[in-house]
Amino acid sequence: MSLAVNYFDRNGKIFTMLFYTILLCIVTTCCLYILSKIAMKIRYHYHFKCHKNYFRMDGKTILITEATSGTGRSIAEYLVAQGAKVIMACRNISKAEEVADEIRNSTGIDPKMLSVVHLDFIDLNSVRECAKKITASEDRIDVLFNNAGLGLSPFKLTKQGYDYVFGVNYVGPFLLTYLLIDLLKKSSPSRVINVIPCGDTFLKEEPDFSRQLTQESDIKYPNLFGYNMSKLAQIWHAKILSEKLKDYQVSTISVHTGSGSKITTDQKMLAKIVSRFFDLISRKFNMLPRDAALTVAYLAMDPNLEDMSGQYFENMKISQNLSPYAKDKQLAQKMWDVSMEMCGLCKKNE
Repeated sequence: MSLAVNYFDRNGKIFTMLFYTILLCIVTTCCLYILSKIAMKIRYHYHFKCHKNYFRMDGKTILITEATSGTGRSIAEYLVAQGAKVIMACRNISKAEEVADEIRNSTGIDPKMLSVVHLDFIDLNSVRECAKKITASEDRIDVLFNNAGLGLSPFKLTKQGYDYVFGVNYVGPFLLTYLLIDLLKKSSPSRVINVIPCGDTFLKEEPDFSRQLTQESDIKYPNLFGYNMSKLAQIWHAKILSEKLKDYQVSTISVHTGSGSKITTDQKMLAKIVSRFFDLISRKFNMLPRDAALTVAYLAMDPNLEDMSGQYFENMKISQNLSPYAKDKQLAQKMWDVSMEMCGLCKKNE
């Protein structure tokens, strides 16, 4: 009996020590993670405070898509304060005008330095109309921020029959960029920045570019869908576009802003609750939109980045934290070719 008691007593102590050791490791890891995030925030704000005058944007014209909330709004607010003329291209015009008024009041800028134009990525005809208005009214675009970030959404199609999330996050911005290329060339040195709240980490299989129409579904390119695929496509877009524009002083980059960025949702109630929960968690331990905006604004303003076209940035530096698919040039070129077809563009006009 005493042997049994000693056995359980001894093993109980071992299990207790093991439990507290594991608990200590978890707590230590969490503390280090939180401290690293705090240090990163201090780094961002110190960097921009020290270079505030160096990063002036007077005389520059910036186009930001979907700038009514989150990172997009923070980018707009920061850049107008630095002297830039900012155009907010948004789907909800009334909300965009309201946000623009709030930014004008908070920054005290000339109202003419911040304007709004309608753009709805769900319809490529809206993209063409937006590009037409901008090319008619503006004589330069120095920086284009492709900032659309639609996350969770019930399954539906764009007007042209593509997956809704993929169409809004990638196909629409691809066409907008293509239609503004001449204006970007005219404004060189200029930049295209693809904003990516989360990267391509969760894409497990090689993308399938086949075009299919079945009796069960009217969706075109049924395997090109969802958030992760759309953001991988944006990384490819920056890489291929950088090669095509290397002789024109138009640099193209993609940037991971951190999961604290605001991702737009178009969801039912349960999905909204889940999304809000994870948004709350990410805000506790990641960058807030204003913090994410600083790292994105840095890429727009720093003149020393012209030779880094095609790169993927994270935490204000070039990142190699990409999946093998994201580094595959053949897949990137295939995505470009398919995108040209999706947008009804002739290759001979590239």
